[in-house]
Amino acid sequence: QLVKTHDLSPSHNYIIGSHPHGILCVGAFCNFITGSTGFEELFPGIRSFLTTLAGNFRLPVFREYLMSGGLFPVTRRAIGYLLSQKGTGNVVAIVIGGAAESLSCRPGVTTLILKNRKGFVRMALRHGAFLVPSFSFGENDLFRQVVFEEGSWMRSIQRRFQKMIGFAPRLFYGRGLTSCRSRGFLPYA
Repeated sequence: QLVKTHDLSPSHNYIIGSHPHGILCVGAFCNFITGSTGFEELFPGIRSFLTTLAGNFRLPVFREYLMSGGLFPVTRRAIGYLLSQKGTGNVVAIVIGGAAESLSCRPGVTTLILKNRKGFVRMALRHGAFLVPSFSFGENDLFRQVVFEEGSWMRSIQRRFQKMIGFAPRLFYGRGLTSCRSRGFLPYA
């Protein structure tokens, strides 16, 4: 459910800082891309765009899938285009914590990574966009993850992958198709 706490004027552009990342950013995707939570009805005249890792656009078939869903790379160039070339009434949603935040997500716990995450503020200042916070309650409860503690050799492998390819591989699971007790890739609801 998307809860509106303030009106957004179509005569301005906005950068939404979405939290937390979770495993797959389900809340941000549902709220800003699918229309399933009524964003367009709650904010008439506002177009929303979600950003994701630029590395995701390097995979040929996956790139087309992301583009057909209306996702953009979280780069200065793409955000600048959305905030300056597409007129006003644009919302660019950025999941601030990114891959680093997803490594720490677990049910019942919310860890936000904000340190050294200032690029979105600079972009808002440069393009005259307003900053809007967004929080997806329950995002970290959708999947279970094997969390490796800081300093462990598995966490160091995840960090190395994150530096090389932009995101960290994670071991996660949801529920299965046959019952709520089996493991699979469906989110816990």
